Amino acid sequence: MKIEIINSLSITQLDGIAWQIEQVKLGRSDELWVATPHEDAVYLIKKMGLSPDKVFDMYGQQYFSTIDDTKGIWWSDLIVPNESQIVVNQDGTKSIMSFGRELAKVRWFSQSKRLVQAVTWYDDDGKIDYKDIYRRDGRLFAKQYFSDGELLQSDFYLGNNKVVVQDFYADGHCNLVVAFGQKFRRQSDYIADVGNQHVDNQYNVTQLGRSIDFAPQKTKLTLFNDVTDKNGHVLKEVSAILKNKHHPIGSVWVKPQDAITLKMSGLPGQKVHVIRTERHK
Repeated sequence: MKIEIINSLSITQLDGIAWQIEQVKLGRSDELWVATPHEDAVYLIKKMGLSPDKVFDMYGQQYFSTIDDTKGIWWSDLIVPNESQIVVNQDGTKSIMSFGRELAKVRWFSQSKRLVQAVTWYDDDGKIDYKDIYRRDGRLFAKQYFSDGELLQSDFYLGNNKVVVQDFYADGHCNLVVAFGQKFRRQSDYIADVGNQHVDNQYNVTQLGRSIDFAPQKTKLTLFNDVTDKNGHVLKEVSAILKNKHHPIGSVWVKPQDAITLKMSGLPGQKVHVIRTERHK
């Protein structure tokens, strides 16, 4: 299958990612795979005009499906401690208050009838203790645990009845992922492993940065952005890809002028190909 991989459903406005989504909608690519889990994924997928069963959650290793958002947690149905209540603050934020003390902050989903998206609970010192994150159908998406306000652990339920994936953090960075009985040092290592399990797939990404870190073997990079920085130098990531014949990115597709720039730079050109069609065709 031809698979378009994107980092997140939160950045679909970027040209390259918008093009990838369009490829799936037009049937030129078979599926869209998403590397970063999102509690409002189904809503965002439908908003893009895609069928949820054409979108694969790499983190949870499951396809999305239509959900019943009439079963979401309405704000007044949220279970709160005794002697506490939900109040709307002057700045529009929502809090769970008890005898003048803020126990938690509540966030609602946008474009919803006050459905609860997340509840952030505070300890006695006013620092984040833990966070409950929900989907629009009211099912638990994730629980996050903190110490002195610093994130220590994320348990992803992803709408399931039990934890599917766990992330563990130290000094603000994820240094361990436990997923389906396996352990990985980095999130990108886990995501790449998911892609590499499907050796017959043809993967494509359009962004540098994290998308390069988690790219499965023999991934294609279709780069609509310029290959040079503001000083006219070839981007370090692009240079590293072209110099390393064992890099997971097996080919780099660029605009005609960028292909000329790369040729003149003296970098190896075996991986370089020219995008010959209009980006939205």
